[in-house]
Amino acid sequence: MPPESTLSGSLATGRRRFTDLATSLPAWSAVLLVWFGGRVVSTFWLALAYPLIGRALPANAIWGNDHGFLTFLTAWDGQYYQQISLHGYPTTLPTDAAGHVTQNAWAFLPAFPFAIRMLTASTGITFEVGAPLIALGAGLVAAFLLYRLVSDHAGHRAGMWAVFFFTCGPLSFLLQVGYAESTFLALTFGALLALERRRYGLLTLLGVVAAFTRPGALAIPLVLGVVVLVRWVCARRADRATGTADRTLDGFPLRERIVAVGSGLVMAAAGVAWPLIASHVTGTPNAYLETEMSWWVNFIGRVDFAPMTPWFLIASRWLGVGGVFIVVFLLVAYPVWLLRRSTRQLGSTTVLYSAAYALYIFAVSLPMASTPRLLMPLAPLFGSPELVAKPWMRWTFVSCALLGQPVLVAVLWLLGPP
Repeated sequence: MPPESTLSGSLATGRRRFTDLATSLPAWSAVLLVWFGGRVVSTFWLALAYPLIGRALPANAIWGNDHGFLTFLTAWDGQYYQQISLHGYPTTLPTDAAGHVTQNAWAFLPAFPFAIRMLTASTGITFEVGAPLIALGAGLVAAFLLYRLVSDHAGHRAGMWAVFFFTCGPLSFLLQVGYAESTFLALTFGALLALERRRYGLLTLLGVVAAFTRPGALAIPLVLGVVVLVRWVCARRADRATGTADRTLDGFPLRERIVAVGSGLVMAAAGVAWPLIASHVTGTPNAYLETEMSWWVNFIGRVDFAPMTPWFLIASRWLGVGGVFIVVFLLVAYPVWLLRRSTRQLGSTTVLYSAAYALYIFAVSLPMASTPRLLMPLAPLFGSPELVAKPWMRWTFVSCALLGQPVLVAVLWLLGPP
């Protein structure tokens, strides 16, 4: 056999052995192994980028003169979380010379920085230590919950692939920096599991905390609403088919209906509470909206917000008519992919949530450098059997995951805000 064939065969054998090992371990140890390996890889790339901060990192990435490695891990948005953790929120919104609201802490929700405040107050550690610690712990919990969410429907192998792409993919370095992403992901995956198990008290608790951790938690009560409606319709049809005239809906008891609707209403109220709180504290109507849109200025200037238009707005601004066609294509292709048989193997909860959360992102966010980060809650879709159906597909995804991370560390963490 030629040397090239021998090498190729050895690599293929090594890949099979590694895959067999990862998928034959007990679930908890396999997830822990993949998560730990991902953190080692992410730490390596962050440490490699760290010495370059003096030449590459923009001045607004780190406030003050402390440029140590832990400060590097809490750069960009982490600075706002630190400000909130130490000093709370401003009662007066900062404005520019023209009176427009400028970037400020009200864009960031309180659960993550207040959790860090409790940790630092009880242990005496600094924010620069506490923020990555909470992010790491929450990221590990999110990985376990993601595995359970996917494997319950698509099996152990699909669950492990989802965990791999989540913990070792291009954006996985965000699971160990001073951002709220991993906390929000743990809460979200936990809420979806609670919804599947009809544990409405736990669902409500996790959904409410998620609503005060990151924007986008409104997708959870939306999914619950669809589930309740479908179960109610199916129960009525079943009653009619069996000739039950009193419409007791035995398949969906009254008590459960009341609890489920109440859970949805509480989570929905929590999802819209933060803009009301911001307006009340600052005395400025639309304080939260104006704060969020202050980040849009560098991309499209100052515009009025209209739901469902931001993606069309920036696509037409940068790419013209072609950009609009790209957005339309995505609006058609994404639902079609969600409805494919292989995607539906992930379970109705995952598919509904993936649709609801994507709808939220499309409706209110402007495509920019932070968009890939905002799409991290769609990680369960990486468990779709279709994405890893063939060896060449699996290893293409693995290569993109591992090679993409240093690129995004450089582009999104070293050169610009993720």
